[in-house]
Amino acid sequence: MNAKITRRELAAAALGSAAALPAAPPQSAPEDLDTVAKEQVRKNAEELAKFDLPMSTEPAFQFKA
Repeated sequence: MNAKITRRELAAAALGSAAALPAAPPQSAPEDLDTVAKEQVRKNAEELAKFDLPMSTEPAFQFKA
């Protein structure tokens, strides 16, 4: 089964999964913003790793000046 998914469908799926996650309790002035940011990036990477995407989903880019 080779299902193709568009970038818009992928974005909708990612937003849908983020909306389904429970809201984090509000934090009052985090002491170390760097640590909080790294933790958020780690959590987001874990969520995105759940999606299986073939290499052909996004073409390679070549930037030319």
